[in-house]
Amino acid sequence: MLIFLSLHTGASFYYISQQNITFDEPQYIEYAKRWLHGKPERIVPLDDSKSPVVAICWAPRIVRQCFNPNYRLNDYGRKDQAEGRYMMILFSFLTALYVYKWCRDLYGFKGWWLPLFLLLFDPLYLAYSTLITTDLACGAFLVALLYHYKKYLHKGHLSQLYIAGLYTGLAIVTKQTMVFSVLLLPILSIINWSQQNMKPPAKLKRVAFEVVIFVIILLLVINVTYYFHHTFIPFEKYVFESQTFIQLQKALPLLHKIPIPLPEAYIQSLDMIKAHAEYGPGKLNSTYNGVYLFGKLNLTGGYWYYYLVTFLFKMPLGNLLLIFSSVFLFVKIFNKKSFCIDYSFLVLPIIFYGILLSFFNNFQTGIRHLLLVFPLLYIGLGKLFVEVAKMRLRFQWVIGALVLQPILSLGLFYPFIIPYTNELVTNKKEVYNIMMDSSIDYGQSDSSIRKFMIDHPNYSIPAIKPITGRFALPMAHVIDRKLPDQNPYNWYQKMRPCGLYRNVVLIYNISRKDLINAGFVSSESNAR
Repeated sequence: MLIFLSLHTGASFYYISQQNITFDEPQYIEYAKRWLHGKPERIVPLDDSKSPVVAICWAPRIVRQCFNPNYRLNDYGRKDQAEGRYMMILFSFLTALYVYKWCRDLYGFKGWWLPLFLLLFDPLYLAYSTLITTDLACGAFLVALLYHYKKYLHKGHLSQLYIAGLYTGLAIVTKQTMVFSVLLLPILSIINWSQQNMKPPAKLKRVAFEVVIFVIILLLVINVTYYFHHTFIPFEKYVFESQTFIQLQKALPLLHKIPIPLPEAYIQSLDMIKAHAEYGPGKLNSTYNGVYLFGKLNLTGGYWYYYLVTFLFKMPLGNLLLIFSSVFLFVKIFNKKSFCIDYSFLVLPIIFYGILLSFFNNFQTGIRHLLLVFPLLYIGLGKLFVEVAKMRLRFQWVIGALVLQPILSLGLFYPFIIPYTNELVTNKKEVYNIMMDSSIDYGQSDSSIRKFMIDHPNYSIPAIKPITGRFALPMAHVIDRKLPDQNPYNWYQKMRPCGLYRNVVLIYNISRKDLINAGFVSSESNAR
């Protein structure tokens, strides 16, 4: 495992040294800095989803400040941001530990290395391993809490429940979506208990006691994380922004005098996210600009198939085939008891969050949200490898080829891997006709365009009106996240790029003939 982690760390660190700070990272970094100064309140709209967990990125600066209290920088925080990214690899380490432990439990001593290898070198996982965001951290906490909760249900040890409660609290603090894990755990409990021979009275008494313990741990973790910031404010004292919370406040007058045992900063985050979803995309107070897929910007909501499409084109073909094979194998050898006791903890969370993100999520802005279930997905693949080891040699060779394919595919993009797409996208220069947002251009293209312009002085910055010339511009400018009528570079969508730089910068060599063919210049004016 140490070899895999060393290779993953080296690949992640080199990759991140080549990437510009992305769109969301400055907001995460700024909120974490304020939180470290004891100010967890949310003061700007983009604070809505930000988490104290990423404050780990400030560890290098804190250490420097301890040894040199007069240490100062005048680079607008760029060095702190760059160094802070390296700390985010710790969430990969935590994930790797639980993938290793879970696979060892399910498949034996040799059952862990292929699932862990495929996870750590999955292009999407590698691309976010050192970004200062919360998506990968959520996956780390989810796999950890499920592991310990499973242990608790199987062995009944309260220590496992305590650890599961700790990780659940951290997960909820990390991302607001994780609050739904408190609905997932009872479902898993019922499925697991269905295979046990416990008398109902004893079960109910035990459950009631342990639910109280779990809730106490959960509340304690959330409150400690937010410094007990304005905890126990009466429900009537809250000034909500979203209509959902406002109506809830009006509909429950009996709760007005009851103090809420949660920090105000956490309640505020839930309210802000709900309010921004209610505003709708592209509005003045909204924090997102719609859901983009297949060349269309949806301003009324998301697409139920958004993550299925992005998953299909962003997942390496070898991994896709392995996943499809695992599903086939799972159905073929399905065993109810085995599923309830072991595999329900892998399958149901994937389905649960897949439905939640696809049908109840307005903020479909990138496949990165699926990182939440990636560790569970790759643990599940371990069963396929165990069964293949019992098959004929030719089947083992096929699986070996599928395992190697993602590495070869990754090598074609590395180190500029955020825009990675598999071989189903045959024209990488026009991938923006399928998807955009953080799945392709997450703002990392800024440094690439600067480098290209320095190395190619015969190219110009993009023109805002159709003219002839040589231009280079990031994909995010062609398909801007703003409303279409506010994007001055829309006209490039009618031009065919002649090249691609670092997988995200489009290169154009536009002639007068191109402008005529696109309808920007009439042939009559050309004749004259």
